[in-house]
Amino acid sequence: MTLCRLTLLAAPWVALTSAQVMAGTLCQPQYQFDIQTQTSFDYIKLQSAPQTSTVHLQGKLSLKAAQKGDEKNWWAIKADQVAAVQGKTRIPLPSYEHAFAFKLTDKGLISDFYFTAELDQQTQDKLKGLAYYLQYQRDIRQVSKEPDTLGQYQPAYQQADKQLKMVKQHYSNFDPSVLTTFNRIEVLDSAHLITPDSCFLAHREGNEVLTLSGTDLRFGSRQNYTLTRVAQTFNTPLYELDDDLTRWQHTQVELSEAEKARLAAELQQLITGQDITQIDAHTLSILLKKYDAVIGTLGPLMLSGTLNDKAQMRLFNALGQLDSATSQHLLSRLLQAEKQPLTQFRALRALTQGNAPLSQQATDMLLEMLVNGFSTLDAEVESSFYMTLGILLNNRSASDTATQLSQAITEQITLGESEVKTAGLLTALGNSRDPQHEATLTSHLSDTSARIEKASIRALGMMQTNTAYQHLEQHFFKSPERNKKALLSALGNYQMSARTSDTVLNMAVNDQDDAVRLAAIKALATQKQKDGIKPILRQALQNETSRRNFKAIIKLLHSKEEKAQ
Repeated sequence: MTLCRLTLLAAPWVALTSAQVMAGTLCQPQYQFDIQTQTSFDYIKLQSAPQTSTVHLQGKLSLKAAQKGDEKNWWAIKADQVAAVQGKTRIPLPSYEHAFAFKLTDKGLISDFYFTAELDQQTQDKLKGLAYYLQYQRDIRQVSKEPDTLGQYQPAYQQADKQLKMVKQHYSNFDPSVLTTFNRIEVLDSAHLITPDSCFLAHREGNEVLTLSGTDLRFGSRQNYTLTRVAQTFNTPLYELDDDLTRWQHTQVELSEAEKARLAAELQQLITGQDITQIDAHTLSILLKKYDAVIGTLGPLMLSGTLNDKAQMRLFNALGQLDSATSQHLLSRLLQAEKQPLTQFRALRALTQGNAPLSQQATDMLLEMLVNGFSTLDAEVESSFYMTLGILLNNRSASDTATQLSQAITEQITLGESEVKTAGLLTALGNSRDPQHEATLTSHLSDTSARIEKASIRALGMMQTNTAYQHLEQHFFKSPERNKKALLSALGNYQMSARTSDTVLNMAVNDQDDAVRLAAIKALATQKQKDGIKPILRQALQNETSRRNFKAIIKLLHSKEEKAQ
């Protein structure tokens, strides 16, 4: 749910059926509208005054009959000359001026929408709200529930001369995307006066006050509006569009610079005007959706040191959960802050939280860092960068950008620029859990570098396939003495064969290295069948000199399987 869904469209709006409208005459009504909305947002844990904002919209609206292929009862609609009014200043709002369409039922209610532009959900909801102003029920003797951008509500109608009075009584069904945060909608006030006409309506005005409440959140909307048929027609691109919606051209949408500036200022206030550590990351990510188009403007703030450490962590967490193309791009950009390794590390962590396909823009930046080398003041962060790429592949598989990243990692391993980079990228392939890389990993088991061999062992341990286990087992019996601990840990991720299990048990009891014995004990602890293991380890307790190993054996002996016997 996004807050802008409520800034314009929380009230019940109006429409009419084509049977009524097309009463033997051409129906292409045009209106002017004036909408004033005041919203308040209160996060209860903050114990501070609610944040409020006011929006005053003015513009014009045009309609015409349409069809969608063979489907009838569609109506094309478009707003023009829409502006936000601030005193004597008018800020154009082209995001409201996309042509779209809605379908009417016989009752006069909107049942479907059609968009051709690539619009985000918020923009679609803003446009839907304009259409809902044109919705009302043709027969008030049999009133049914009505839809709006929040869900469905129960209305009450009353005839008054040639007008209809409508009151929204209560919501009965909620949009699940809204109720991820809110669990109750209260109608505090609702009064709408409609003047019907053979062609939709002649006039509509109303006011409404709604409150949405959740465990820690409360959002309020107060709105007054008028919609009036204009006597003098005006030019609109809507009438030049084809009557068949399927012939409309799909377009991409861009906000105006004025809209971006306004949203960016609101976003800065949201982040810096309160203690965002009191807002959980999931809720904050929902609040950020409203500002998705300008999320990138947070970059300078996050690099400036303005936010305290806890607020910075909370914001990174929320951006990771937002997981949009713009947040992915911002996090990828922050990876270039080579003089701020903590910022880089948090950006990496945030990128691992999402599962949506990586945007091409974010992918291009990651590919550039992969090919040219990741710059940072902290070697651990550099290692984390390469390993994180594998987690991204695992979380965001089955996309073109994931394929690009996977191929680039394989190519960089082949180049073998440095031990550190190659080892990190082999670990990335392990983190990807993609069996197609097993051949690459297996080929590096025999590398002369102990670091690269260890990375291959660990990566095969993460694969969890029979072939990966077989390669590990073969290497276990023919490998040199180095990387014993890594091999034992990797084998512990599988159910070992009897031969391997016996060898590992012998190492757990007799190896001279305390750390190797511990790795062997932990590998045995993962096995489902321990009947032959426990008596020998119980006897080994008498000679075990490492307190840590002693505790590990006791833990194995008293595992659930032991208690069940």
